[in-house]
Amino acid sequence: MSTATTTSNRFDVLNPVIAAATGAVTFGLTMIAGDVFDLNTDSDTGPATSGWEIALYVGVVVAAMLIAVWLGLRARAGSPRRLSATALGLSIAAAVTYVAFWSGWPQVFGAVAVVLAVEHRRRVGSFSAATLTALILGAIAFIAAAITCLFG
Repeated sequence: MSTATTTSNRFDVLNPVIAAATGAVTFGLTMIAGDVFDLNTDSDTGPATSGWEIALYVGVVVAAMLIAVWLGLRARAGSPRRLSATALGLSIAAAVTYVAFWSGWPQVFGAVAVVLAVEHRRRVGSFSAATLTALILGAIAFIAAAITCLFG
């Protein structure tokens, strides 16, 4: 028995570019909201964030976006097995990088992992164990990092 699958070259909401941008914007908004609304645990007597620090944050997030988009587009152009493996790898990377939540990597990697898992389901018709794991782990890392950026 064979399963008919198709590669996806269209630009839609399941595109890794959109997912990575969503992760980056979520990171930026939660970091800003935590600071503006004084929700995070930073002390008010500490030094203000400098322009260099902001540039570093942007650079680190852009690096995460480049990695996640490159991996995501390669996986999307390949077989469902590649989609599944890449989704799982990115979700594990999102969970591992949670310790550095301030980098934005968990949000970017988690968002792309979720999108790749859903793309796998769209192509094959169901989630495999790996893609379901990627979906859950990626979503948990994304949400946990966003909450930590807001309140941490």
